[in-house]
Amino acid sequence: MNRVFSCIYLILMTFCLMACQNEEVLATPPANNVTGSGKTLVVYYSYTGNSEEIVNTLLQQISADVIKIEPAEKGLDYAANNYAIGTEQLNKIKANPNDESSYPAIDPVEVEISQYANIIIATPLWWSQMASNMQTFLFKYGKEMEGKNIGLIVSSHSSGISGVEADCKRLVPDGNHLKSLWINASKHSQRASLIEQWLQEIDFNDYPSTNTGQALENDNMMNLIVNNTTMKVKLADNAATKALIERLKEGTITYNAHDYGGFEKVGSLGFSLPSNDTYITTEPGDIILYTSNQLCIFFDSNSWDYTPIGKIEGMTKQQLKEAFGTGEVSITLFLGSTTGTASISVNKAEVNSIYGLSGQKLAQVPAKGVYIENGIKKVK
Repeated sequence: MNRVFSCIYLILMTFCLMACQNEEVLATPPANNVTGSGKTLVVYYSYTGNSEEIVNTLLQQISADVIKIEPAEKGLDYAANNYAIGTEQLNKIKANPNDESSYPAIDPVEVEISQYANIIIATPLWWSQMASNMQTFLFKYGKEMEGKNIGLIVSSHSSGISGVEADCKRLVPDGNHLKSLWINASKHSQRASLIEQWLQEIDFNDYPSTNTGQALENDNMMNLIVNNTTMKVKLADNAATKALIERLKEGTITYNAHDYGGFEKVGSLGFSLPSNDTYITTEPGDIILYTSNQLCIFFDSNSWDYTPIGKIEGMTKQQLKEAFGTGEVSITLFLGSTTGTASISVNKAEVNSIYGLSGQKLAQVPAKGVYIENGIKKVK
């Protein structure tokens, strides 16, 4: 009898062990190497402004947290005397790449690398090497990027980027290095299409990213800011809105509007859009194109020949009147999310613009927290 119970016990234990093993296999998630899964961090350094323009364009296609690298010593003219200062810094790094003192000091950066799955590094090329200030950041944080998807975007005049790629792999030795994107001077104006193609090539299959808020909620949405209030606009489907979207992909549009007739704000965009006027009776919240270059925002009804642009969502007649106020106002239009990691691209005419994450314009950089300056999300 004891032998029978022993056999039964052994059989039961065997089944238990098998069940535990199966449970352990099922509980272990598969390795996730798909770019675009998880949060994305964009880190960039820009001396001439080209890399910053590239990042602005990138943020119109993905959603990401952004860090701008700034040298601790201000006012250095790296380009003077054939990039003498930059060359000196690069030579110092090259002589002792493992010595922290070889790298130029940068402003302190507060970042938790562990919360990101994808890290995109945008940097200029100096003498076939990565700009020294970006090397400083990667020397400090590169080892924390083990197993992260590392995307490299390099801006240069004409030189190839193999030296910058080598610097990146040296400073981030255990990262999952993806195909790099090289945007030289002759292709800088084509950066939007180059970035879009690159994102597809590296299988960034989550863009516009839904990790922390979509960069574009969908193709027929726009945002509007007036008097520190942000509004969502659902766009009509016509030639005028398609042309407007293409303009907004290049940056924000800011124009001044004034009261007219007690039922609308109207102002010149400064450029023309294709019009297809039809007789319309407007409703509160309607945005209308008039004479190809005037944008009208209605608080009440009026009937005329107009081209519809869109309609402000979720605002009553009274709320619209209060938000726009009386007299002349400045109105900003942009594509992108107004929550999470908002992506506001700056128009060249609108410099030093600072916004909070909810889209409100700020008078100055906040003492601490997250804000958007000239279209770039920053952390202080």
